[in-house]
Amino acid sequence: MLLYKLFLFCYPKIAKLLGLFNPKAKQWVNGQNGVWEEIDEQQIKLQGQPTVWIHAASYGEFEQGLPIIETIKLKYPGYKIWLTFFSPSGYLHRKNDPSVDVVTYLPFDGPKNAIKFLNAVNPKLIVFIKYEFWFYYLSEAKSRGIPTILASAIFRPNQIFFKWYGGFYNKMLLLFSNVLVQDKESYHLVESIINKRVLSISGDTRFDRVVQTATNISSIDWIHLLSNDKYIVAGSTWKEDELILSKTAAHFTQFNWIIVPHHVDPKNIASCKSIFPNAITLTELLNNRIQQTKPIVLIVDRIGILRTLYQYAFVSYVGGGFGTDGVHNVLEPAAFSKPVIWGQNDTKYREAVGLREHEGGFRIKNEADLVMHLNEFIQSTNYYEKVSNNARIYIQNNAGATTKTMSLIDGYLD
Repeated sequence: MLLYKLFLFCYPKIAKLLGLFNPKAKQWVNGQNGVWEEIDEQQIKLQGQPTVWIHAASYGEFEQGLPIIETIKLKYPGYKIWLTFFSPSGYLHRKNDPSVDVVTYLPFDGPKNAIKFLNAVNPKLIVFIKYEFWFYYLSEAKSRGIPTILASAIFRPNQIFFKWYGGFYNKMLLLFSNVLVQDKESYHLVESIINKRVLSISGDTRFDRVVQTATNISSIDWIHLLSNDKYIVAGSTWKEDELILSKTAAHFTQFNWIIVPHHVDPKNIASCKSIFPNAITLTELLNNRIQQTKPIVLIVDRIGILRTLYQYAFVSYVGGGFGTDGVHNVLEPAAFSKPVIWGQNDTKYREAVGLREHEGGFRIKNEADLVMHLNEFIQSTNYYEKVSNNARIYIQNNAGATTKTMSLIDGYLD
């Protein structure tokens, strides 16, 4: 408890200091400074109607929770959804999201904030997505008899819960009314801490999300400006990915290479163009509207279209696997039943490990690995179709977590 209180004391001060140099930290500090004013303004939208509070740490967790949110709205139209974020990346991208009624930052944890926030929202049910454990919010909810669900959670042996000094965090897990984990490994890790009556395996709602996205995907109107040659779509790339991709693209000029950097600010786009000197940006393509008769390298300098682009891929590449953060979302491209390739740092990502174990995707260590896989796909149509089918089966076999989660939520909202 002492360490947690020290964390709560130090975190805002460190964030304020970092905000002098780090835009994301500054955004968080500014968000916290204005959070109560925003909550007072947004509270009007509740109109005294019953409310479900959904908390997502950031944008990725929101995507994970979206199938649950949409199902609640469909089944229980009389309920309002109040969505909170901890991270600016989630809040700034989704503060006007039409799938929910209210979006705010979560006021930083503390006894006074927990009481004040729960008084404002007065939720009938609280759902935390995947992780984030805020002691005062959870303990205040428990004292009020408000059910709390941790959905699509995943646990690893190196987490604080399983250390000799993790007793306080174990107590936080016990504050949840129900804990739904993604897999058997997570279940076995926490079954000695949590009563099995409130612990169950639900799967990962991200599989439902990508199935939904792939099923309802729209087309891209400018894609016809590219040549009719096959596409390699590389999404969420970092410099380390782009260096490998540029060398590989030189071996496979018969493909259109579509590069979607993780950050699309002018500085990062300029860096990407320096790695692909003959590339053009999407903005340049749209400004000129010239039909391309030969394959090109296209750098996408706009946000929000990556998941739509994956539908056109012959092979998809997902970035992040050569950095410390690890590989990004491999499920979105796999949902289109095409092979997926990524970098070597994937061991913390259950979905990436699962996809390669089912031979629907592959991790690489270098340019030679990427060249090898592309050659295999080109040389054998049967092999390419087998890998594509494996990706499809992996996604389908892991879908259904939303239904399992909703069977629990129904018991609280009916």
